[in-house]
Amino acid sequence: MPAEPFRLPGFLFGVFCAVMFGFAVGAVWMVPTMMFSRPLPAMVLPAGWILGTVVRRWLRFEGWIGALLAAGSTLIAAIYAACLASGATIAGMMGMGLARALGNAGPAMLLELARLSQGPADFVLAAVGAALAAAVAWPLAVRRPDGLQKP
Repeated sequence: MPAEPFRLPGFLFGVFCAVMFGFAVGAVWMVPTMMFSRPLPAMVLPAGWILGTVVRRWLRFEGWIGALLAAGSTLIAAIYAACLASGATIAGMMGMGLARALGNAGPAMLLELARLSQGPADFVLAAVGAALAAAVAWPLAVRRPDGLQKP
């Protein structure tokens, strides 16, 4: 089967979907973080596996483009979960709702607080999760019984 030609609108929509899936996984990641009242950086591994599968199976991006999209969406999920955790900490300390705390803090402050709350091990785990997502999104050549290779 010949490869489909590159189409810019389809690619841009795929990038948009990968970013939105990253935000969605980051928001879901926040649920156990709030439930256990502590950061869970190891959640980047299942998040990377899920996002790699999403990019490969649902968005149908393969090769290095799919690997980059999966790794990028995994990093977006990790950053977003850290920002939400920082916002939840602010909300708890100030005695206000999460939405109000997120709105008052703003994206720049949340990003800086998220960066400050991460240690070297968290950055390594995020890199490993992104690499896992890229590996899951990368197509494997499977040999069929008749000796032909299936892409």
